[in-house]
Amino acid sequence: MLKEHSVGFMGVGGEMTKSPVNYRSITIYQLLVGFFLALNMAMGVAIGHVYLPLPFDIWFTLLPFLVVPVLMVIVAFAIGYTAKKRSVEYTAPEWDYNPVQYTVDDVRQLIKDYHRDYLLLESRSNYWFFHIPIIIIVAIYALPFYVSLQNPSFLPVAQWILPVAFALNHIVASFGAFLATSNDASKDFTLPLIREALWLVEEQSKAKGVSQARVVMNQAELGDLRVYTEPRVILRIRGFEKSGYIETWSDDLKAIARLFCRLHETDTHGQVIWWWQSWDRNFRKYSSPDDEGYYVRQPIPSQAKELGVRDALAVTENAIAILMLEIIRLEGDSELASSILS
Repeated sequence: MLKEHSVGFMGVGGEMTKSPVNYRSITIYQLLVGFFLALNMAMGVAIGHVYLPLPFDIWFTLLPFLVVPVLMVIVAFAIGYTAKKRSVEYTAPEWDYNPVQYTVDDVRQLIKDYHRDYLLLESRSNYWFFHIPIIIIVAIYALPFYVSLQNPSFLPVAQWILPVAFALNHIVASFGAFLATSNDASKDFTLPLIREALWLVEEQSKAKGVSQARVVMNQAELGDLRVYTEPRVILRIRGFEKSGYIETWSDDLKAIARLFCRLHETDTHGQVIWWWQSWDRNFRKYSSPDDEGYYVRQPIPSQAKELGVRDALAVTENAIAILMLEIIRLEGDSELASSILS
């Protein structure tokens, strides 16, 4: 059971600095979950033995199979919600973010570890935690009809299904509410939509010429605490890993938000960059000293008038082609760049 405590960490000069997170005891709420779990099971047993099979006044006797489960779910949600709200005290520090690159496997492991380590701090909703209670309530409500009107021989089994269903409903509802509820720390500690970056990196890896694809996030650390923002994807092109890169953001369901392409400055030419924005959907080139930039045509022919937010692979392939064409224009013929373009 969690006790109230704060975590300290070593600051500059070896001095112990108070952590911005102060964990508070939620023992009372854990006890409430246990008490109502036992109560749900007892009510399930009692209702199953008293009201099954249904007597003549069917609508009146159905109330325990609907009203009671709904009330118990409301209680469970209230316990989970209140426990999460009061689980921590948090004073937001000045986070110092730095970009960090991860492989796909590293990101998947990071997500699992983060959910385990920051259960009290992050807000994490799950579709099933809100729909399973509804499904169970419907099943509880339908059970007396099935036993009384269709299969009376199922009565002994139904009488034991009810307490299990009541208990499961309580556990799912309370835990789901606890996970989904935000507290003072959740704004900083809730993971961004990393799954979109994972989809994007897998999609962009299919483009010809990509030698390395990584998920990048801005990470800040304070003692043992870590927070992340702005997941995105960075690509390196085979043979030109040091010449430039492509960086892409996705902030919607399987849609590309913006793409940034950079060709680094060398002794023979200045830096060149391109932007592709979802609201514009065309590549715009910027090279010093031109600060306003200008549009460039997409080099790969397409039947579509413009590339859309769902065309992540096509946008990536065009960005690679634009980068290769610029390298050829500035540095002369390149067999490797031409092979990527072919």
